[in-house]
Amino acid sequence: MTPSSNGSRVKLSALLSLALSCYCFSTLSFAQADYSLVNVRDTVHIVNCGSCHLPYSPALLPMKSWVGIMAGLDDHFGEAVEMSEENLQHILAYLEKYALAEGQQSVMGQLAKDLPENPPLRITKLPAFIDLHSNTAELLGADRLERTTFSACESCHRAAASHIFDKALLQVGTGDGPLSDYK
Repeated sequence: MTPSSNGSRVKLSALLSLALSCYCFSTLSFAQADYSLVNVRDTVHIVNCGSCHLPYSPALLPMKSWVGIMAGLDDHFGEAVEMSEENLQHILAYLEKYALAEGQQSVMGQLAKDLPENPPLRITKLPAFIDLHSNTAELLGADRLERTTFSACESCHRAAASHIFDKALLQVGTGDGPLSDYK
């Protein structure tokens, strides 16, 4: 074996190792959840909506739902919401840009599954949400709870403020509830 063929083998081996490393790294990065449309932030939205509740990501509802919600601010789930026309238009544009849409390749895109022609105004009424949370009442021991609404996402999804609803991060109360061991 000549020294140049040894050098070629080393170069070929290094090149193959580099290619394999690049492939593995790219596969891992594709396996990571895509929160790109979920984590967009808008200060006007956060200040106006987040002053009363979690400023929900636009990617949690389709635009038809957002339009209905924004049109009904005088009776926003039992509360009157006052907002300047400028802020209203700004938030509508923000919602439209990032709203849930069919075929969306993001973590929240799965919520677009089986959307009805006239989607509900509540995230908790989306067919995919109901399907994803079908065993929640059982896991929470809802029969032992005072209220059984699941609208306070952050009570179980501790990363909800960052719009991350990963099942691996579930935690109820201080961590000693029925979901503390749930994976």
